[in-house]
Amino acid sequence: MMNEHDLQETSNTDSHLDAFAAVALILIAVITAVIWVSNS
Repeated sequence: MMNEHDLQETSNTDSHLDAFAAVALILIAVITAVIWVSNS
């Protein structure tokens, strides 16, 4: 049975994953742009 504490833990994990995903996407975009510019 999930109590308040478990729900809080789950949402914290989700926000950390969202933050990590956002940073990863930004890094991919930056790296792609750098490679694209250096190749052209």
